[in-house]
Amino acid sequence: MAEITKGTEKEKKHYAWVILVACCVFCFGFGMTANSMGQFFVPVTRELGLGMGQFTMYMTFSGLIQVASMTMLNKMLDKVKLRVLLTCCFVVRLSCTALMGTFHHLWQWYAVGVVMGVVGPPVHLVMPPIILSNWFVKKRGFAIGIAMMFSGLGGAVMNPGLAWIIENFGWRTAYVANSLIAGAVVLPFFMFVILLKPSDKGLKPYGYEEAAAAAPESQGKPEGAEDAKDAKSAATGAPQERGVPWNTAVRSVSFILMVVIFAVSGFFGGYTQVLSAYGVSIGLSITAAAVLPSLCMVGNALTKLTMGAVNDRYGGKVMMYSGLGVVLIAMLLLLNGANPPAGLYIGAFLAGIFLTVMSVSSPLMVHTVYGARDYTRIFVTLSLAQNLLVAMGASIIGFMFDFTGDYTLSFITGAAVTVVTAALTYFAFRTSKKLAWE
Repeated sequence: MAEITKGTEKEKKHYAWVILVACCVFCFGFGMTANSMGQFFVPVTRELGLGMGQFTMYMTFSGLIQVASMTMLNKMLDKVKLRVLLTCCFVVRLSCTALMGTFHHLWQWYAVGVVMGVVGPPVHLVMPPIILSNWFVKKRGFAIGIAMMFSGLGGAVMNPGLAWIIENFGWRTAYVANSLIAGAVVLPFFMFVILLKPSDKGLKPYGYEEAAAAAPESQGKPEGAEDAKDAKSAATGAPQERGVPWNTAVRSVSFILMVVIFAVSGFFGGYTQVLSAYGVSIGLSITAAAVLPSLCMVGNALTKLTMGAVNDRYGGKVMMYSGLGVVLIAMLLLLNGANPPAGLYIGAFLAGIFLTVMSVSSPLMVHTVYGARDYTRIFVTLSLAQNLLVAMGASIIGFMFDFTGDYTLSFITGAAVTVVTAALTYFAFRTSKKLAWE
């Protein structure tokens, strides 16, 4: 019996790391598709005679529908097995991307964008933080940072690859290649490895023993459980996770501020999609301009890992403020263009923090402000605002370019928004101190 118990405990500690690997592959595949779409902006608009803002509107339609679909994510997770949900949604999404290689009319992108929005939420970067938050009590920030880092690596690998395919075989072939490669990498993990929560495998989260030891002795015991949540915690042997209740959180001032912060973080993501087009606009070739999003994705990978570690060591406040500081520096460097050239490349590298603020800093800030009690529900709700601006970000920046002829106004706007976001973050943390954790 002792040997069985020991073996079971060993398995409990280790499968969380298998889930982390699966989430890394999840993010890598997402990055290969979502973080490389900017490569198509210039060749498609040139061949079909479209405006940049006009073409990127398909991403807005996709994002708006995804926001609506996001409201059903919790129900989908309750009713459909995660492996089935992820596999089906990812296959549909990849099929839509491949079909773009056959399109000749703008309305076709718009129509497919709607379909991608419907299946988008489960295969969006909102899922890995939810999965990893379920599996990790200890080193949660580290795990999320590691996984989200791989979306940047996926983009770093795919951007120069797609640029080469476009140069040699055309953008239509590149769309199909993008889908086939991403599917081959990700689908085996979706079908056979990933699980939503430890209880799906009869396990408990990594680090639950230490959390249980630190919790009051009354927790974890069937006798004397004061409410249903305590009773459930006692029955599973897992520590009760504390935090601000959902009903209290959504009525707070801090929540309103968090909605704006999440929305702005989504807007930052739009800048990464236009880096290649920005490079072409200042005189670089398509292949040379592809270096900019590749540098951005490398920076994205490193800053995701860094921000997760900073959160674990110094807390959510330091993580958010330092991240926004880097965002501001990147905006200012990109504003100067290729004068000097080194500033352009450094700015592109630091621009990786744009996606980090969206996909790592924001979910970890939710943990800092509201705790773990109703984390998934609060995070998914806030992600609606984030996805709304993700949907609109590239189009807003594209229309600014169409109106002014360059990207100067967009980077000035980004710098100003960053400063405002830092102020909102300060007040969000300050007002959240009045919220009682239960």
